[in-house]
Amino acid sequence: MFVFERKPEKEVINLLTRHISNSIDAINILIKYIDDKSKNSPINEIIKLEKRGDEIRTEIIVNLYEAFLPSMKRELHHSVEILNDVLDNIKHGVLLYDLMTFELDEFINEKCKLILNISLNMLKSLNTLVGVFENGGEFKEHIRNIKLSEEEIDTIQHDIYKYMVNMEIKSFWTGKLLSDFVDRIAEISNCIENVSDEFQIIFISNW
Repeated sequence: MFVFERKPEKEVINLLTRHISNSIDAINILIKYIDDKSKNSPINEIIKLEKRGDEIRTEIIVNLYEAFLPSMKRELHHSVEILNDVLDNIKHGVLLYDLMTFELDEFINEKCKLILNISLNMLKSLNTLVGVFENGGEFKEHIRNIKLSEEEIDTIQHDIYKYMVNMEIKSFWTGKLLSDFVDRIAEISNCIENVSDEFQIIFISNW
């Protein structure tokens, strides 16, 4: 589909891949923390990944001045801003989880990890889409998978809320931390879908 030989384009592609990989690493760290909160808090580790994401964002924007067709620049610029939101939601997710002085209900625990694992698969599909920029290939199936995954997460989020409505919540802050945590990790998939929408515009416009 696209063949890019110039250094700026290749650099942007490599940076996008690294940005997505940082989000994958951050989600894996959060899942491990949910599995075992007795381990040292990984907040600093995730904050470092988020800061690296900010640095990558700046590098991508600088390279975009010389890279890609004018019709692609806006969507790519917007995409990297949304990718930063992915890391921001992961960071706030781990901060909220770290504040919990109570154990997650088993049902909510498993559903939250399911949301994060589905988000991981969405990020892997997004990485594949980045490869299409350089090597060509089919993009429709990967975008479809991302959209279906986001719909699945919406359903899981709704299931969690239905469950929480019938829970005995001991304090306002317990309920708020739970709902805010669920919202944050569910928002990750919305951001990923938004990036895939930007990619789809590029693919369709430049097919």
